[in-house]
This record gives sequence, structure tokens and C-alpha cells, in this order.
Amino acid sequence: MSQFSVYITPPDYLSQWLRHEYWDSESARVVFPRGSAPRAVLQALLRKTPSGFRQSDTAGLLPVEVPTFKGLNPASFNYLSPTGQKALISACKTLFQSMLANELHELFAHDIQITDIIYDFMDRHGIERTERNWETIRQMYSRMRKKNKATRS
Repeated sequence: MSQFSVYITPPDYLSQWLRHEYWDSESARVVFPRGSAPRAVLQALLRKTPSGFRQSDTAGLLPVEVPTFKGLNPASFNYLSPTGQKALISACKTLFQSMLANELHELFAHDIQITDIIYDFMDRHGIERTERNWETIRQMYSRMRKKNKATRS
């Protein structure tokens, strides 16, 4: 495990989910498994740290481990540009949406109330029961279902 981290600012629900699913308490940061999409984004977009760059205040940011990749020493390749950070957050959202769809689809198909399904999902994945988190996840799932219906028609 490398000692280097990059820092991202995902939405609250996503930050809470990442901490619940991928948090390594020993290193106190998110560690993505080999073969995962976020790890592939890191491999593709990590760059050498620009001269003079210093990570400013990291309070409130989510630390993510910079893994060791073949040919990319984390001591040198430990910078993720703002565009790279957005790409990493996007890959995390896609991973989240995949889990959301897989877990909620079966329950929704059995006519269980969406409110109950989403709160249960939030509880199981370490997401705080706030109205904002609930509404964000509900809208995300609703859009996914509409998109899925449109592609089947």
C-alpha cells in the first residue's frame, strides 16, 4: 500500500457510500480494489506532481489511495488534475448506480414502496438518512428506470 493520496469532493451520499464500502481504517482513506473502474481511472490519469504544487487544506475532502501501478511509482505519479478528479468521481457514481440498480430492481419489481426501498438501501450502505440524500438517490433511480424503459421500447 502506498503512502500517497489524492483528494476528491464527491457529493455527500457518494462520499458516505465510498467510506462505507471502500474505507481502509488502517490507512484512513478509500482504497479501490484491483480491476475496479475507479482504479483504472487513477491508472490512466495520475500524473507527475507539477513543480510547486502543494495540496492545500484537505479538511472535508475524501482521501483516496494512490496505488502502485506497473511503471507508475506513486512517489512521483500522485497528482490528479481537477479534470481527473471529476473523472474519478464520475467512475464512482457509475459504480454506485450499478449497485443501486442491482439491489433495488428486484424489490421494486415486487411493488414495494420506493421510500422504504431507498431508506433500506441507504442504511445498508452507510448513507445518512437525510432528505437530500434520499431525494438524490430516488431521482437517480427514477432516471435509470426511465432510461432503461426507453431503451427497451
